Amino acid sequence: MTYGPGFGFSLIGVLYPVFFVVVAALAITLGVLLIRTLLWVIRALSAVTRERELRIDLLLADDGPAGPARPSASSTDDGPGGPAV
Repeated sequence: MTYGPGFGFSLIGVLYPVFFVVVAALAITLGVLLIRTLLWVIRALSAVTRERELRIDLLLADDGPAGPARPSASSTDDGPGGPAV
């Protein structure tokens, strides 16, 4: 029995499906790596943002009250209307 062209084993017929399987596997791997990297970046940015918020809170807490200073009880200034009667 002799086999001519078009019969039996074809290298091209095997390479095409193998090529597409390899390309699909690479595409899926790259997609998963991209999604994992994006999630890592989002988590890192959230941590940096939270750290900045905490630093701002600490800086504001060190400054004292954030409004006008209250007059003390021993103040001699009676205000714009004069002494209370």
